Amino acid sequence: MELTKEQLLQIDNYIFVCGIKYYDVRAEIVDHFANILEQKLDDNPNLDFKKEIENIHRNFSDKGFSKLLKEKTNSVTKIFYKDSLKHLISFFKLPKIIITFFLFFLLLQIQSFFIETQNFFKCLFYFSIILMFVIIFKAANRSKKEKFLSLSMTLGFYNVYHVFVICLQTSFSRSSESIANSTHNTIYIVSYTLLFLFFWSGEYVYHQNKKIVKQQYPQIII
Repeated sequence: MELTKEQLLQIDNYIFVCGIKYYDVRAEIVDHFANILEQKLDDNPNLDFKKEIENIHRNFSDKGFSKLLKEKTNSVTKIFYKDSLKHLISFFKLPKIIITFFLFFLLLQIQSFFIETQNFFKCLFYFSIILMFVIIFKAANRSKKEKFLSLSMTLGFYNVYHVFVICLQTSFSRSSESIANSTHNTIYIVSYTLLFLFFWSGEYVYHQNKKIVKQQYPQIII
């Protein structure tokens, strides 16, 4: 017996109350519950629907939905960073390597306009901080909309980006005595080039995931 929209919504609300806030994860669990309930309704059309939902939940796993959510989160996180790394690597292959060289030489040219080289790297650091706030702003804005696990990597990405920025700035500060060394400066320009490409890659993967989610859930406003 095929479930009605009201019955499917009842399952969805139950799962939401149980702590599954991500729509895509709920949809998968709802589908699992619906398949079981349809079979049970075929055998017994008069069964207590709400009670049967609770019974299925108890039999779902030893820890309810938490184990599934953890597995899904780990899987999505690995895929996100794998795709981001894959996109970052693409900047070192034709034709995107042209973008990498352009960005690198653009930073070199901008450096030449600074009398004090240290000021140039301070500007790069401040620009990196601005990008951090861009990530935070986007994360806050996205959290107001329907939540999808596949689109929830923004804050995790911010943490990784933040670590890279701090490590880069700390390393630069400790080696400031070598600031007159052109090789030293070139290494840091390369590092900032990689940092900006990493930011670009993370944003690209997010928007690709967003397109996929829109195709899978056209009824949800993202």
